[in-house]
Amino acid sequence: MSIAFPPSVNLANLPTPVERLRTPPGYERLPNVYVKRDDLTGAALSGNKVRKLEFCLAEAAAAGADTVITCGGVQSNHARATAVAAARLGLRSILVLRGPEPAESDGNVLIDRLAGAEIRFIDETEWPRIGRIMAGIEAELEAAGRAGYTIPEGASYPPGVFGYIRAAGEIADAERALGLPFDAIVFAVGSGGTYAGLVYGARIFGLRARILGVNVLDTPEYFADRVAGISEDFVRTYERRYRGEPWFEPIPAGDVEIAGGYDGPAYAVPSEEGLELIRTFARATGLFLDPAYTGKAMLGLAGEAAKGRWKASDNVLFIHTGGIFSLFPRRKELVPPGTTRSE
Repeated sequence: MSIAFPPSVNLANLPTPVERLRTPPGYERLPNVYVKRDDLTGAALSGNKVRKLEFCLAEAAAAGADTVITCGGVQSNHARATAVAAARLGLRSILVLRGPEPAESDGNVLIDRLAGAEIRFIDETEWPRIGRIMAGIEAELEAAGRAGYTIPEGASYPPGVFGYIRAAGEIADAERALGLPFDAIVFAVGSGGTYAGLVYGARIFGLRARILGVNVLDTPEYFADRVAGISEDFVRTYERRYRGEPWFEPIPAGDVEIAGGYDGPAYAVPSEEGLELIRTFARATGLFLDPAYTGKAMLGLAGEAAKGRWKASDNVLFIHTGGIFSLFPRRKELVPPGTTRSE
């Protein structure tokens, strides 16, 4: 099968490479792991969100927007990518970030500010009203003679789904180039759009791999419902464009597979086991994982391997969704003061 994509803008360095992971010490139960290097989609744009933003910002431009509005945690990779992408396209950006304003600009917040984003910090009690808060900002802009376009958290809404439909096509190409099928595709789930896109992409491009998300917050049940909801919105939005296509059906919540128990103490807060995994992979393989998403996802891959989910001969694709900038605010935990060399 194939798909006629809607308009998009060119922001990411695509296709991203697929590399074989050298097994680090202490992780001998891992199967054959390959890494889809979506951390290499760009420099300041690094990560999976830029794939989604290529479609979201094309829609914003078509709507005549001069400002994009989005939201996330203080160290949100998505918010940072949105700010940078907006600057690339000559748009303004307003970011609504959950949590107290940090004492200094660090990590993603530093990039946000360098990219010229206006940042509004809100506390946890305000977060349930985030939709209304962003709608209010759109109204403010309209009253000032400007035009806003809102992108929900993680760009996990219908236009953003196309980002990982397109990525699935790259995965199919990688299978042909490597001469092997992947038995599973593993990645972090924080808002659900990547999962939905991969399911649709697997249908379109004939991927047979089991799609396994690792939740980095909330619960597996929450994300099963979330992915199903995103797919229902996707079908409603593009019903006229894709009606009758065999792949174009909602994703049942019961078909969404999420490995839980690896999300740590809280969102963007790693466990000590997670911190040690990040150190080990950086030292032994040169692969830098982040505390909020990819570190937890790799912890999930390793944990599921230890439970016997895969045979040693299975080929598992890990999607590295980026996040390197969020390492810096965790520097004291990752490399305690006085450390001269990691063994």
